[in-house]
Amino acid sequence: MENFMESLQEMFAGLFAGLSGVAVGLLAVAVGVLSLLLVYLVRIHIAYRMAKNRHRDPLGWVLLSLLVSPLLTWIILLIAGDSTNG
Repeated sequence: MENFMESLQEMFAGLFAGLSGVAVGLLAVAVGVLSLLLVYLVRIHIAYRMAKNRHRDPLGWVLLSLLVSPLLTWIILLIAGDSTNG
């Protein structure tokens, strides 16, 4: 495992050898922000699928997820259950 970590460190050092410390920091922040955005979009997609599986309007629940919170939307969907409308 130690050899793997050393080779991984060498690989990353080679990738970012030409960049300054500021550029590496900005790249790390950009990757972090994109990762958080991806997680947020996945949570919204889960709310969409939950609403669709419960025969509810997915668009409305996605908008609620955007405005409030995907996690809160999940809880509300779990409490609301399946739609009784056709």
